[in-house]
Amino acid sequence: MDDALRAYEAGRWADALKASKQVQQSSADGAVRQQAAYVAGCAAQELGRADEARGSFAIAAKSSDPVVAGRALVMQGNMAVEERRWADAESAYSAAASKLRGRDAELAREQARDAAAQVAASRNAAAAGVPAVPAPKPAMPAPTPLPEPESDAPWTVSAGVFGTETAARTRATNLSKIVKAAGLPTPRVLAVSSPGKRVWIVEVGSFDDRAKAEAARKKVTVGDAQVVRSRVPQPPK
Repeated sequence: MDDALRAYEAGRWADALKASKQVQQSSADGAVRQQAAYVAGCAAQELGRADEARGSFAIAAKSSDPVVAGRALVMQGNMAVEERRWADAESAYSAAASKLRGRDAELAREQARDAAAQVAASRNAAAAGVPAVPAPKPAMPAPTPLPEPESDAPWTVSAGVFGTETAARTRATNLSKIVKAAGLPTPRVLAVSSPGKRVWIVEVGSFDDRAKAEAARKKVTVGDAQVVRSRVPQPPK
């Protein structure tokens, strides 16, 4: 999976598709195969292979991991919107909202409402004999810029910095079982903005002592893991 993620992050869509398919064929873990299907779907879509992307997202949407399933359903909804299949888009976004949490769920609900409005508009226009005006594709909101780490912010384990949210969330998903077995908190994904650039980082844990964070880092089995100050916004003092 790391090879697939690195290829996707680097914009090598064909390599990402090939690596993720290899994971699907070789892994004995069904959850991992479904995660790989999600990456395969994203890569296939970037390559303009719509049918292949749809097939991969359909597999990922059945994942027992609600994040993987929810994001695959969102991608299905996005593809339906591009093809003006408003009813299918509404169904996919609504299903995604039932699996995702927080702002991701809110956004999926908003997209479902937009698609439902298009379904109603299309019906009304058809009844009146007037072609409906297609709505623009629902846009994913830009991540909220986060401040630079404060000098006294808690320590954390940075488990990767990515140029796409897809890659960051896939890394977080892949790490979930590992950190849970190690007694560490669930990985979190944060959007960080700086002039001219936006990245997504994966953090594991929050520690008031660097030595504790270093001990945790040894349990996070990715080569780019390092101990840093957390970028999670700190409450006002």
